[in-house]
Amino acid sequence: MMTPFLIVAGVAALFVLGPVLAMRPSPRQAQLARLRARAVAAGLRVRVEAGRSRESVVDYVLPWRLDDLPQVRGLRLLLRRGTDGSWEDAEFLAAPAGILREVCEAVPAGVSGLRSVGEGLAAQWNEKGRDEDVERIRDALLGLREAVIARAAQEEAARGARDIRT
Repeated sequence: MMTPFLIVAGVAALFVLGPVLAMRPSPRQAQLARLRARAVAAGLRVRVEAGRSRESVVDYVLPWRLDDLPQVRGLRLLLRRGTDGSWEDAEFLAAPAGILREVCEAVPAGVSGLRSVGEGLAAQWNEKGRDEDVERIRDALLGLREAVIARAAQEEAARGARDIRT
């Protein structure tokens, strides 16, 4: 007598718990949410663009500070990691080569590009790594931002000196 009741109760429990369990995020989705929340807490913005392949393009962006905007107007910076792991400069670089080398060595292996975008400096990342990699990306972008700003200030000072002489 008890067996049919247990079967009915079990099936009812499956109908109730099944949809609830199906809504739980996968481990990968949970990791992405954790990485992106950590990035926001570290002062980065996360931009996700749907790509042609299954994977999307994800940029972790360090925004420009308002007082830096005049110096970086028109800045074009693009570095790409080649298939062999080496970095190639694809656009005009506004930072000293030594700083670029340090930044490129500091980012996690999953970072495939560093570039300037309208709102700041971006690291294109596959988000396959550890939670600490978010801080590595932030620190590398901070170093790159400081180098770019310093270089722009030097160029502006040199232009000002030339203007005074003429």
